[in-house]
Amino acid sequence: ATGAEQATAILLLLLPAVSSYLVSLAPLSPSALSSHSALPLGLGRSPITSRKDWDAGAWYSKRAAHGDGRARRRSSWSILQSLKCRKEGNADSADQRKFPELYRKDRDGAGATLEASSISVAIAEQPSMGMKGNFQKPEVLAPAGGWPQLKAAVENGADAVYFGLSKFNARARASNFHPERDLPAVMEYLHRHGVKGYVTVNVLLFDSELDEFEDMVRSIARHGVDAVIVQDIGAVKMIKSISPNLNIHGSTQMSITSAEGVKFARRQGVSRVVLGRELSVTEIASIQKEIGEELMEGIEIFVHGALCVSYSGQCFSSEAWGGRSANRGQCAQACRLPYELLVNGKRKPMEDVKYLLSPQDLMAVELVPQLISAGVSSLKIEGRLKSPEYVALTTKVYREAVDKAWELFSSSSSSSKKDTSLISELSRRELQQVFARAQDENHNGLTPGFLEGPRHQRLVRGRNPRHRGILVGKVEGVEDGGVRIKVCGPIKRGDGVVFDRGAPEEKEEGGSVYEVIDSRGRSVARTSNEEVTSGSFLVKFGKNALELRRVGRGDLVWKTRDAAVDKKLEALVKGGGERGGHGGGAEGASESAAGVSIKVSGELGKQLTIIAEDQLGRVGRGTTMSVLQEATSKGLDEESLRKSIGLLGGTGLRLLHLDVSALAGGTFVPASEIKAARREAVEQLLEQRLMYTTAEGMAEEAVVSNIVDASFTSLAQGERQAGRDGRAPKIAILCRTREQCEEAMKVEWLEEIILDFLEVHGLVQAVEAVRGSGKRVIVATPRVLKPEEERMWRFYLRLGADALLVRSTGMLQKLTDLGGAGAVLSDKEELRIPELHGDFSLNAANRISALHLLEEGLARLAPTHDLNAFQLCELGNSLGPGGHQLEAIIHQHLPIFHTEHCVFCRFLSDGNSYKDCGHPCETNSVHLRDQEGNEHLVLADMGCRNTVFNAKAQSGVFYVSDLIRAGYRNFRIELVDEPPHQVIPILTAYHDLLHHRATPGELWTWLRSLQNANGRAQGVEEGSLVHSARARAEDLKPTASQQNPKWSKMGAQALKDK
Repeated sequence: ATGAEQATAILLLLLPAVSSYLVSLAPLSPSALSSHSALPLGLGRSPITSRKDWDAGAWYSKRAAHGDGRARRRSSWSILQSLKCRKEGNADSADQRKFPELYRKDRDGAGATLEASSISVAIAEQPSMGMKGNFQKPEVLAPAGGWPQLKAAVENGADAVYFGLSKFNARARASNFHPERDLPAVMEYLHRHGVKGYVTVNVLLFDSELDEFEDMVRSIARHGVDAVIVQDIGAVKMIKSISPNLNIHGSTQMSITSAEGVKFARRQGVSRVVLGRELSVTEIASIQKEIGEELMEGIEIFVHGALCVSYSGQCFSSEAWGGRSANRGQCAQACRLPYELLVNGKRKPMEDVKYLLSPQDLMAVELVPQLISAGVSSLKIEGRLKSPEYVALTTKVYREAVDKAWELFSSSSSSSKKDTSLISELSRRELQQVFARAQDENHNGLTPGFLEGPRHQRLVRGRNPRHRGILVGKVEGVEDGGVRIKVCGPIKRGDGVVFDRGAPEEKEEGGSVYEVIDSRGRSVARTSNEEVTSGSFLVKFGKNALELRRVGRGDLVWKTRDAAVDKKLEALVKGGGERGGHGGGAEGASESAAGVSIKVSGELGKQLTIIAEDQLGRVGRGTTMSVLQEATSKGLDEESLRKSIGLLGGTGLRLLHLDVSALAGGTFVPASEIKAARREAVEQLLEQRLMYTTAEGMAEEAVVSNIVDASFTSLAQGERQAGRDGRAPKIAILCRTREQCEEAMKVEWLEEIILDFLEVHGLVQAVEAVRGSGKRVIVATPRVLKPEEERMWRFYLRLGADALLVRSTGMLQKLTDLGGAGAVLSDKEELRIPELHGDFSLNAANRISALHLLEEGLARLAPTHDLNAFQLCELGNSLGPGGHQLEAIIHQHLPIFHTEHCVFCRFLSDGNSYKDCGHPCETNSVHLRDQEGNEHLVLADMGCRNTVFNAKAQSGVFYVSDLIRAGYRNFRIELVDEPPHQVIPILTAYHDLLHHRATPGELWTWLRSLQNANGRAQGVEEGSLVHSARARAEDLKPTASQQNPKWSKMGAQALKDK
């Protein structure tokens, strides 16, 4: 580093402490809310003169914060690396979000003062040699869609395997396992090999399924499953009531992206959380630091496999378009379909880039050391729909990477000669060959995803949506009955190739290579040892194997099959892995293996006894055949016994403590007999462990009715007895622009206006205007909160709204910690927590989850969009008088995708983040047009996240009467980009319907004619409200990701299987 860089590093080290001191000198006064000069720029000031003079100020500015602002000691390596990352575009820099200057400082009339922790130099700290004692070796968690995959995972070193049963899991199309026929054998097999088994129940549950779900949980507990992976908070509550000893892992479907979200899950009884894929390593480390030891089983993250473009648990595209809910394990992968980009109403030419929402796959093998340093407990491989070969290879690669990283952590040497690479180039190519998605000429289909922060140009390329293989060349021409290829990758006789003309939705030519001919006319590359990697070659195929007229100059050539790789993978699947060395590394036993204590005892003339005991008190005993004799030289001691007993590698156990206090000194017995006694003790212990069950303490009676009754009792009696007939139905409208809000305020009978300004621009003024009009104002909070955004609660409380629309469990947890609705904070600002309403994104799908959320302090709750109209009515009826606390959204453009990926940045700029994208979202209107001509609006919020809204409005006009009879009294209309002149007519039409002055048919006909911002009518539909039979798993059509030569037709029709 130069002298200037070193000086800058020192200043950055001191800056947090200086910031804290400056802030302590200038606290906010009690009158801050009424004093313009004491507020962040734009907060309470009027008028707003530019987009940068907005009102959220520094209270949204924590994306680059250090958490609580305390100065943190950091190694010089990480500080200097931070400087480098900032120069290159550090993922967690404030410059990568909108209005970066407001992320760093709070301004007042006298000038700028630095707020504590407002400048970040943090990235995940590089692990140093010899630091093992500060970290935990993470488990390698592999997927299994069926028996072949499960065995492949075990044979190749998985510490744990996750799999689904025949119902209630997010991969309905996997083979899965039967809870009674298969589960006992599965758990016996896993535990015999020292591997843990996790069952996925990571879907939302409907009321009609609760009894069946309870039966399945009892089966899971009886058969010794180590943990269940859960999405539905109602399911969490049921499991804790049924089997308190059964560990619960919070699925990524819970949309947890902050420490507050983790705390909410922990409070429900969750012992491990699978964080969202959208977090960077730095953000993961920040969460782990804040939660500390709060989670018994720590944090789990995905490190390999498919990336959903939408936040898990927040995608409603399949539900809206095909009645196949992603939250029910039936994702139709609409993100893998082609779209046209409309910018300001006009189609933008994109050449062969059509798959605008289809990310490449995730590969984080090279980030394993940083993830260990961040405190991650489990590294998860995606792929329950993948082949046994994929499972075998990915498990082996990550097993080796974790062991190698752990060895480096253990090493006391920092020699530059030590090999620190975690993956070989051969293994990298094999991963690409077995499965990698959405490649193009310059990208291999495997990326670090968001673990390095936003890299929008890299994440989504858009040329194709599926697996290609390895790029081996480009077509130069067709000649002599073959194809001349400019080779750039390994190719040989027998390889399978496909020619990519940039139209993957059409039939593509391909076949097996019959011959490779060089420039001298010689046949080359006949074996693996002879494969060619560069140069111009004529490649020939079998007679009539492909239509050469369909192959053109410039086509990319992908190797889709390699016989040598196939043979290697077949060996891995059949047991060619290293199960015996499972978790080997430096110690021979995985950190996630079960700990045991061994006691060695014996007297002269008697047999030596070994007792192995695990942490739950289960015991195995072994004895030597011979008796202890007097030693002629050195007798048995702890050191020699450790060598004989070993470290238990390959058993799924690890030695925690060796006790030799009861062994007579100066005695001896052969080492071979000690080892035999140890084997006997371990085998007995393993037999005891195979009999393990989490059924101890299982509830004897059915729990559903008891849970519901208890929830009813805990809710305020006065609230519940307001009565389903005691209140007239009322409408609230959600506005996303100031112009819509101004029109809504003109409607005299309207009592409530919800403000959902995605960029928060002008929100303070809008709140003041609505309150000035005499109407209640409700402010919507974000659906996603990431680590440095958690302090936004203060900004929202300062608005003084009548209610907050809570959209994330993280925000709900924070407001609960502060005292809940009605609490007045003790700080000098006298902030008051208003009434809290829960939105659809909390995913209340059944009466247990709905009642539980209401118990959390919500006065009103909108159920998930996964419920159709019939199920909404069932839910209302099941809550009895409490049904009036439910809210039905009867008009909206369904938010089909909610994504960290920015369409504006990727396709309207050359940048990777807000720092260098030129901010096209501020000056352009963008729609995605699908194959059926529907135009779906894309909006960017304050955190640069995008929401894609369904083109067609979803209306519940035909179900309003049913909902009223079911107890609903609160109805919501949501606007997106409707022009102001439509606001009053839409409100009036639905008001007339509620008061029987219009028929559903009349309103439906009128809604069909409404035009979007581009002046085109998009129509109206019942969407997710339609009461239709859910598709069975065996009837589901293949998704875009399953495309292969066996079936090549893809398109929107794949979604239309209602």
